[in-house]
Amino acid sequence: MVKRAYTKPPLTVQEQINLLKNRGLQIDDEAKAERYLKNISYYRLSGYMYPFLKDKALHIYKEGTKFVDIINLYRFDRELRLLVFSAIEKIEIAIRSHIGYEFSVGLKDPFWFTNIANFSDTVRYETFRKELDTNLNRSKDVFIKHFKNTYSDPMPPIWITSEILPLGQLSVLYDITAKIPPRKAVADYFGIKDVVLISWLHTLAYVRNICAHHARLWNKDLRIPVKLPIKVVNKWLSVKSIANNKMFVVLAIISYLLDAITPTNTFRNKVKTLLQKYPDIDTAAMGFPKNWQSDQFWD
Repeated sequence: MVKRAYTKPPLTVQEQINLLKNRGLQIDDEAKAERYLKNISYYRLSGYMYPFLKDKALHIYKEGTKFVDIINLYRFDRELRLLVFSAIEKIEIAIRSHIGYEFSVGLKDPFWFTNIANFSDTVRYETFRKELDTNLNRSKDVFIKHFKNTYSDPMPPIWITSEILPLGQLSVLYDITAKIPPRKAVADYFGIKDVVLISWLHTLAYVRNICAHHARLWNKDLRIPVKLPIKVVNKWLSVKSIANNKMFVVLAIISYLLDAITPTNTFRNKVKTLLQKYPDIDTAAMGFPKNWQSDQFWD
C-alpha cells in the first residue's frame, strides 16, 4: 500500500456543523451542537457517527438521523464504561486477594512468586520479574517505602507486592504458574476451569484499559475471543450460540464473577436499566442475541 500525505485541513466548529448538515444530519440546536463539538471534538464523536451512516464512503447519514442520536449513543457508551470499570475493580481486587492467599498459604511461602520452580513458562516469568522489579523500584507508595525501610528482604511478600500489580500483570502471573493445587483453588472459588479464568482475566484487563482511557466500548470487538466455559458451578448463559468477541459476553463474564464475589450484587439490573434508559441502542452490535432477557441468567 502506497502511503500518501495527510491533506485534510482543520475546520472551525461552524464549518464542522455545516459539513454535518450537508451530509444529511439534522441539527436542531446549533448552539448545543457547538458546545459538544468543542468539548468532545469532532474526531472523538466520529466513532459514534459511523453507525448512523447509510453511505460509509461518502459519509452520508440515514434519513431522519439527528445530532442528538449521536450524543445519546456517546452518553450510553460513557455510562457503560463507568458501570463496567466499577465492576472490574471489584473483580480485580478479589482476584488479587485469592491469588495471594491460595498460593502463599498453599505453598507455605509468602515469597512463592520469586521462586521460578512455581512457574511453567520460564521465559514469560523472566519478563514478568523484570517488569515487577521495575514497578517496585519506581513505586512511590507509602507501604512499599515502609517495607524497604523496615525489612532486609529484597522483595515484599505477595500480599504487599500484588497491590502494585495492575490487572494485566496479575493475569499474566496467574497464567504462567505451574499446574499446582493453589492454581486450581483460585479457579475453583469462581466455579470455572483455570484455562477459562485465564482467558477471562486477559479479556477483563483489555476491557479495563479501554475504560481507563475513555475509549469507545459499546460495539468494540475483542482482540482475542473469549474462551467459553463447558462446565460451570454457578448460573451461566443457557444460550449456546453467542459471539465470544463482543460486549455481551464480557457483561456475562462480569456478572458470573461478581456472583462468586458478592452474590447479592445488582450488576444485571444495572445493565438492564441502562439499556432501558437508551432504548434505541443497537444491542445486536454488542453481540446481544434476540430475546436475551428471557435467559434465566439475567434474572
